[in-house]
Amino acid sequence: MSETARSWLGKLEAEIARELGQPVALAAQGDAPAAPRSLMDRMEVPGALLTLAVDGEDAAGFLVEARVIEAGQADGEMVRELWSGIVASVAARLGGKAAPIATAALEAGAEPCALRLGNAVLRMALDVEAAESEAPVRDASGPTSCRPAGNFDLLLEVELDASVRFGSRELELKDLLELGPGDVVELDRNVADPVDLIVGDRIVARGEVVLVNGNFGLRVSEVAEPVRRLESIRCIA
Repeated sequence: MSETARSWLGKLEAEIARELGQPVALAAQGDAPAAPRSLMDRMEVPGALLTLAVDGEDAAGFLVEARVIEAGQADGEMVRELWSGIVASVAARLGGKAAPIATAALEAGAEPCALRLGNAVLRMALDVEAAESEAPVRDASGPTSCRPAGNFDLLLEVELDASVRFGSRELELKDLLELGPGDVVELDRNVADPVDLIVGDRIVARGEVVLVNGNFGLRVSEVAEPVRRLESIRCIA
């Protein structure tokens, strides 16, 4: 494997780990995905074009291991959407963009590699070639999908208000007006249940409350799919 490919493997490993919220290991070895079942994406980043092919069955098991989706919920369309969202987020952080491409046989220059997370192994193929132009990547997304625009990376520094929700309770107006010091309002959530991290009107993560240097904090135990997290700031045309 070329030094350019190895360099990009390192970047992909770091960014995929960041996207999933837990360490992963990306190694330059393994078997190439079976082309007829592969999910394929094209990433265009400064100085390189990367074609990634991921076997759909392997992707499902990997995402369940990452707790991005629950076991038994990994239908093909969900895996396709979730993996594309991960690739798009990673590409944006690397200063580029991504778009799905039609399922096809792997390109001649593609080299197999393996992404490992716990007991799950995700078989991939990586094709790195010098970018000869700034031509836009073909966008295969539908009109209702929430795909990052060409300048989406400029939005990544925007600050968003996030809040933690412990639970909720419906109150009649008379009960609200009668509230006083010492009253207890029982919420609809057990003390052992995870709390929600809210951005906008979307739940982007769940976890447990911890103390950090005397302040409350949230130890994340599960996160929403990348596409759902992007929806917390709405689609920008």
